[in-house]
Amino acid sequence: MKNLLLLLITVIYAISYSQITLDGSDMPTVGDYIPRKSDTMTLLPGPGGSGPNQTWNFTALSNYVISENTNVVSVASTPNGNQFGNSNLAMTNDNASYLYFNATPSTFSTQGFSGDLLGTGVINAVFNPDLTLHQFPRTFGSSFNDAYGIDVTVPGAAINPLLSQIHFKRFSMVHDTTDAWGQITTPNGTYDVLRIHTTEIFSDSIWAQPIFPPTWSLVSTSTDTTHSYSWVGKGGKLAIAEMSFDTLGMPKIFKWTELPGIGVGLVTKNLVAEVFPNPTSQYLTVSVPDQYDQLPFQILDASGRKVYEGAIDSPKYTINLEGVCAGVYCLKIGDSTYRILKE
Repeated sequence: MKNLLLLLITVIYAISYSQITLDGSDMPTVGDYIPRKSDTMTLLPGPGGSGPNQTWNFTALSNYVISENTNVVSVASTPNGNQFGNSNLAMTNDNASYLYFNATPSTFSTQGFSGDLLGTGVINAVFNPDLTLHQFPRTFGSSFNDAYGIDVTVPGAAINPLLSQIHFKRFSMVHDTTDAWGQITTPNGTYDVLRIHTTEIFSDSIWAQPIFPPTWSLVSTSTDTTHSYSWVGKGGKLAIAEMSFDTLGMPKIFKWTELPGIGVGLVTKNLVAEVFPNPTSQYLTVSVPDQYDQLPFQILDASGRKVYEGAIDSPKYTINLEGVCAGVYCLKIGDSTYRILKE
C-alpha cells in the first residue's frame, strides 16, 4: 500500500510538470558568449528514453574535458561574411573559423562555414540549400525534413603534391523530430528540456585534378547515415547538451553548456539559484550567487510535512538527504519552490 501511494504521488507530480516550447527568442544573438565543454573520454550511456516526462542524468563524466567557448558575432565583423549574404549572425570559438546562421521568428538555419580547414587557405563552404536547424514554435512531437548541399573546390597540394585541385560535393537529407521532453542533469545543473533526434543520410563524392594532365576524375563516392541527439532549453542559446556517435553507433562525444541562470532554478526577489543533480540518490547541491548568505530553506514531503530545514551559507551548498525516504519533495527557499526527486 505504501509503495502504491508513493507511485500515485509521483504520477501526480509528474503530471504537474509542464513541457516547454522553444521559440526564436531562445536562439543566440550577436554579442552572446556561450561557455561549453565536451567529454570524449568517458564510456557514455545511450541517449535514454523518448516520450513525455523523461529524466536524463549525465553527471558521470571524465575529468578530461575540452572547453569550447563560443562567441556570437556580426556577419560584417568576419573576414568572409560577404560570401554568406543570407546570414545575420556568425559564431566562432577561435576567431579564425566561422559558422554562419540566419535567425528569424519562424526558423533558425545555417548557411555554411568559412575557415582554413586543410591548411591550404580559407574555404568558404556555402550551403545550397540552407540547412534548417529549428522551426518555431518547437514543442514535443514536432518534426520536419530538410536537405542541404556542399560543393567546394580546394587546392590539392596539402593532400598530394601532384594534385592541383580537389572537388568535394555532399548532398544530405535530414529528418528532425522532437521526440521527448523532461529534465536533463549535466555537470553544470538541471534543466527543463525538449530532446531532438536528428537523422542525417548523406552522399559524398570526391573528384581530383592532377597537375598533369589537368583533367578531373572521380576518386570516390560514399553514403552513410548518422544519428545525433540534442537537449534544448529556454534561453539556452545553443543546445543544453548534445550527444554524437562513432561509426559503430556508440556514444562518442557529449557536450554541455555552462551558461548561468538558465537551469531549473529558484527566483527569490533577485536571487537565481540552481539545484542539482535532480533526481539525486543522496547529495543535493544548491548554487547561489556569492552575495547571498544564510538563506533559510525547507524540504517538504508531498503532504506538506517538513522533513529537512537549514540555511544556505555558501555559494555552493550541499544538502545530505541520506536519511530522507525515496519520493518526490518540495524544496522551498523564500517564496520560491523546486520539485526534487529522491531516488
